[in-house]
Amino acid sequence: MATLVFRLKYVPDEEADDIRQLLTDHDIAFYETTAGRWQISMAGLWVKDKEQAIKARELILEDQIARAKTMRPITFGQWILGYLQHTRQNPAEAIFTLIAVLLILGISIIPFTLWL
Repeated sequence: MATLVFRLKYVPDEEADDIRQLLTDHDIAFYETTAGRWQISMAGLWVKDKEQAIKARELILEDQIARAKTMRPITFGQWILGYLQHTRQNPAEAIFTLIAVLLILGISIIPFTLWL
């Protein structure tokens, strides 16, 4: 049975390429799945052999730790700009997320407004 060793959702192409190269350099046989046309499947890198999957996860963890050390912290302003850019690129997702937040907030507040 295959083991998921790396999820590709929201991963930049450069980072995904580095992980693919890392696995290839260490002779770890893997295959890749995409999220599909409707983005409902699991996009990731999979390894069939359990022992190789453990080794792959260790290598990926080391790579992620090294990658995290070179990153600089993001400021609140940069986060807002990134969110607005994501919203511009995915307006339907942003609208449905806003509707879900308002719905949950409304359902959470209704019991307290009935007491008034």
